Amino acid sequence: MNLYINSPAYYTYNYGVIDEIYSMCNTISKEIDISKYTNVIDSIGITPIIAPEAEKIDDKWKDYKKVSIKNRIASISLSINYHDFCSSDIICQKQLILKNIFQSLLIIKSKLKNDFDYNKMESDILEIVEMYGCLS
Repeated sequence: MNLYINSPAYYTYNYGVIDEIYSMCNTISKEIDISKYTNVIDSIGITPIIAPEAEKIDDKWKDYKKVSIKNRIASISLSINYHDFCSSDIICQKQLILKNIFQSLLIIKSKLKNDFDYNKMESDILEIVEMYGCLS
């Protein structure tokens, strides 16, 4: 079962992919099988949004939260503060992305309750990040 962590919306479109962040997200996505944490959904898509407030008009670049048991999917897009991200070094940027991933998973937990083992998934992601040296 699939976890997809996409490149940050707006930021990637305007500034390109940050290879180290792409690599971290790709590693987490490849190593996580969501069937270990839930049997209610089959696919989780997470897309961080990194956009200036002035760009968040007409519902573009705004937070999006959908958890559908019927369709067996979750799609979450949450904002990261644009200024904080842009003024940070790569390690802090990775930490901001990880925080966004965990916030997204908490939304799924709030919808699925006992049908989603958030704590185990968080622990496994942190172990992967450590094992692969993603924050160094």
